[in-house]
Amino acid sequence: MKGECAMRALMVGLMLVLGFSISVVRADPSPSAPRGQDRVDQLMGRYNLHPALEKLGRGVSNVLGGWMEIPLSIHKRYAENDAAASLFTGALYGLVKGAVRTGVGVYETATFFLPYPEDFAPILPTLEYFRQPGKRKSPLLQ
Repeated sequence: MKGECAMRALMVGLMLVLGFSISVVRADPSPSAPRGQDRVDQLMGRYNLHPALEKLGRGVSNVLGGWMEIPLSIHKRYAENDAAASLFTGALYGLVKGAVRTGVGVYETATFFLPYPEDFAPILPTLEYFRQPGKRKSPLLQ
């Protein structure tokens, strides 16, 4: 009984010491981020993570959206005077372009942390479904 009380008191004492030491460590002021930027954006800019994460997003988008090349190619190649042939050729072109886009997506997802191609440049243009007219770049990337 006496040993249990001593053990509980020791545990409570250790928790109190640990709690106070953590609060003292957390109370240290860190350098504030520039106006309009939080600490995470500041660190991401310092370590040049924005382009790498953008490449990761492009890769995941290409992997998940590669199949969208099929209806897009059918739409581009559609001709009313020869609907069956344009449907077949559009689907064939779409399958090939979709496989390429999915492969590039796998490559970009697997190598998002490497600056290849130069400066994390995109390998393929953005799908027409996702293009936004007048899209501005982030001020951190300029």
